[in-house]
Amino acid sequence: MTHHKHREACGRGCPKHSRRTTGEAVDVVKGPRFYTYLFSYILLVVLLLAIISGVVYAKFFHTLQAEVESSTIAKLNQFKDTVDLRMQEMNRMAVQIGGNPLLKRYAVAEGSYGSLQAIGELKQYLSTNAFLYDLVLYFKDSAHAKLYAASGTYGTDLFFQDIYGYQNWSREEFERTAGRLTAPVMRPMEPMLYNRIQTEQMATYLVPLPANGETAYGVVMFLIKENALKSLASHVLTDYNGLLFILDGQGNVIFQAAKGESQAASRHLLDTIQNRPGDWTLADAEYDKRRFTVVKVPSQNGNWSYVTVLPTAQFMSKVDEARNLYAYAVGAVFVIGVLMAFLLSLKHYRPLEKLVQLVSEGEKPEAPKKGRKDELAYLSFAVGQMAKEKEGLANRLRSQAHAIRDQALLRLVQGKVKTPEEWEELKLYADLRLNKPHFAVLLLLIDDYKQFHSSNSDRMQEVLKYSLIKVFEELSSEAGTGFGMELLDGRGTVFLLNLNEGFGELEVVKELAMKAKEVYKQYFRFSVTVGIGGICQEYADIPALYVNATHAARQRFVKGNGCVIAYGEGTGRYGEWSLPVEGIDRLDKAIKQGDSREAEAAVADTFRHIVDRNVSLEAAECICFDIVNSLTRTLTELDVEIDESLGETLERLFVPRFETIEELEQMVTDICSNVCRYIAGQKESKNLVMLDRMKDYIAEHYADQTLNLDRIAGHFGLSSSYATRFFKDQTGTPLMKYIDEIRLSRTKQLLRTTDLPLKEVMAAAGYVDSTNYIRKFKKAEGVTPIQYRTIVRAEEEGRSRPRVRRDEPGRVG
Repeated sequence: MTHHKHREACGRGCPKHSRRTTGEAVDVVKGPRFYTYLFSYILLVVLLLAIISGVVYAKFFHTLQAEVESSTIAKLNQFKDTVDLRMQEMNRMAVQIGGNPLLKRYAVAEGSYGSLQAIGELKQYLSTNAFLYDLVLYFKDSAHAKLYAASGTYGTDLFFQDIYGYQNWSREEFERTAGRLTAPVMRPMEPMLYNRIQTEQMATYLVPLPANGETAYGVVMFLIKENALKSLASHVLTDYNGLLFILDGQGNVIFQAAKGESQAASRHLLDTIQNRPGDWTLADAEYDKRRFTVVKVPSQNGNWSYVTVLPTAQFMSKVDEARNLYAYAVGAVFVIGVLMAFLLSLKHYRPLEKLVQLVSEGEKPEAPKKGRKDELAYLSFAVGQMAKEKEGLANRLRSQAHAIRDQALLRLVQGKVKTPEEWEELKLYADLRLNKPHFAVLLLLIDDYKQFHSSNSDRMQEVLKYSLIKVFEELSSEAGTGFGMELLDGRGTVFLLNLNEGFGELEVVKELAMKAKEVYKQYFRFSVTVGIGGICQEYADIPALYVNATHAARQRFVKGNGCVIAYGEGTGRYGEWSLPVEGIDRLDKAIKQGDSREAEAAVADTFRHIVDRNVSLEAAECICFDIVNSLTRTLTELDVEIDESLGETLERLFVPRFETIEELEQMVTDICSNVCRYIAGQKESKNLVMLDRMKDYIAEHYADQTLNLDRIAGHFGLSSSYATRFFKDQTGTPLMKYIDEIRLSRTKQLLRTTDLPLKEVMAAAGYVDSTNYIRKFKKAEGVTPIQYRTIVRAEEEGRSRPRVRRDEPGRVG
């Protein structure tokens, strides 16, 4: 008697088997699978901790350190941006002073009133900038050298000896500096004796007049107190001790600030910075066994640089605290993880123990030798054997039944069942219960099949198509019986409905199709188009219904996705249609002009022509073919280089694979937009050549009194509006204003160099109306033409050397 039969014979109360069960339970706790679970969980905890610790330690602390460094760099950048902004304001103020007619040499030279006006103007400039202490204007080569300041008018000796007594800068050095100054210069912070009473630390910023000019006629000096820069620097060293420097291009100190550091440390660290070669942003330095982090950022207004020096240990303390806290946290998580691993091992092993006892009560299969001591191997082998047997049997039954039914339906809809005997044999062979009085054929096409195919795996597509068939068959049970079969191309499914008595109406079939469409959209997240071929009573008419259903489903091209279309409904008018000639011509012009917006609008109007006129499917296909053919012809006329991608796209336009007219419209729109961008780019490359030609033409004909916008536009074959818009887009200046600037420049030259009467000066520059000319001249120069000639002549007579600079006529900009 086998062990199994003995157990059945003696029953569960047998002491022998009771002891065996107890022994097995004891072995379970000590079995290899339990320890496998335990060590696996512990290993998982260790691996996770190791991975997370490595990633966090390497990433988090590096990020934290980078954040601290970034914060320091951000503060330094803020200080740099503020100082740079002040420098830009001073440069802009110098430009404004150079262009102020009240601060011209001839204006301030007109006695005491001109000097008072100049002081007033300088005070107004100074009042707009609290960063400055004083503002001084100096003209070179003057007969009586004076300095015009917001605080008063001084001789050079008085200014440098009594007002601002520079310790390291004399009047003679100032005059030599002003004589050769061609670009702005900043003198470092230095001591001076103000009014022979008070010693101040000030920086001096000198800007030539005109700014960035070839020959300077004067200098603007901006005086900046040390406290103004210190107030800005205090934000950089708010949280930490350290040093802050502003260095010029040669490494000389323009300004420095210190907090908590000695002068010796400052000198040593400054030498380290000055002697460090190359471009750098972050660096390390050392002094008195202390490490420092040095941050350097360049100025945008010149070759200056801004440098901070901070003790490394001071601003890295946060990182060290976080590192220690993290080590404690990792240790605590490890202890908790080991405890949880033990509890989870017990929890997961107890069901396995019960399952082993349950399986062992039946006939025990022969397990692999390597798995005799492992409970899970025993169970896996036993369950696997049963699953294989069940799955094999189910697959054979399922595949045979589906294959037989699909083959029978295919023969039926293809018209291969000719006689009543074949009809009866087919129903019996495929187990098709087609005993109801009415038949209907429907074709379901999956909308946007390309998206459906790309967003689902092959296995998921099979599942969804199988579900599509089952759902429709289930819904059709209300009106009769439904049978579905997938098309060979996989894009849809054919359904044969066998309807009960009283359900042989087309509205019943349409209602069923609408329900199925809504179910697919709600639960499967894709839509379908349903073509209904009609209803018949004889099996011989089923192939004709299938043809009708195919034709109805093709109406999706015109009607769009997600529709239920019965054969013969809404097919449109075939004989009453025309080509959208105006839209096609409009599209052709837009492409040739490179106007993508107009091309998109033309495409939309052209395809709307098809929808609005409700033409038939055949007419719509003819019109679409003509649109595509016209597009291809336009591209050929333009000699557009068709690359491989565009060529493949054009080939697809002639393949009737578009589901809807909207899909075709979108592809045509994309092609037109790409071609328009290409053509516009080709035109853009010609803009600079056109601009130079227009400037040359204006320079040659500006003296012609008949020169106007229409004449220029006509000469270059452009419309007046496009010519002025094109010129302003390229230069920033309207076309007629540009001509006025050239003409005014010519009259200024003639007023300076000749004694011609004003009328002849105007005529030589192309002006006719004297009133209009005088108004424009005064608006530009601040004086009338005659006053301008008088002032310039007086200025030339007072100079000791001839004029160097001349305003030449010709191009402007």
